[in-house]
Amino acid sequence: MQLNQQTDFAFRILIYLADHAAANRVSGDHLGRPKIREIAAFYGVSYNHLMKVANALATHGYVRSRRGKSGGLALARAPEAISLGDVARDIEAHWEVVECFGATTDCPLAHGCRLAPILAEALNAFWAVLDKYTLADIAFRPTAESPIDFHPRPESPASGRENRSPKPA
Repeated sequence: MQLNQQTDFAFRILIYLADHAAANRVSGDHLGRPKIREIAAFYGVSYNHLMKVANALATHGYVRSRRGKSGGLALARAPEAISLGDVARDIEAHWEVVECFGATTDCPLAHGCRLAPILAEALNAFWAVLDKYTLADIAFRPTAESPIDFHPRPESPASGRENRSPKPA
């Protein structure tokens, strides 16, 4: 069983946002909402792919997004209320471990197969584990433990945009 890249990115976005919210609470600073470009830069992943995943997270009610200068992303629910299993189910398009789990199958063993129930049990165990955990379990707390630096850097005169790059590795 392997999660697709969109689910991996969804978990990364949610971790980033949970850490950002914790940093705001601990520091008392208002750091502004993280932008997708900032998150993509931190993880070193495609902005376009992350944008699609962020839109899916917003559609499913995990994040709120706002456009514009003061825009960005924020969690729409408390980290304790975001189940990892729910996120994976909502982001992944298909969970067929084998062809016969889909809507149609050409397998001649489909009606008497003894492998399919074993694979179904394995998939159910996979979901049971993901369902036990929430975003709160995987987000870094306290903020000092987070590998993400949320303190804004001085604005670059050349870019005219806020530069909130993560600290170098």
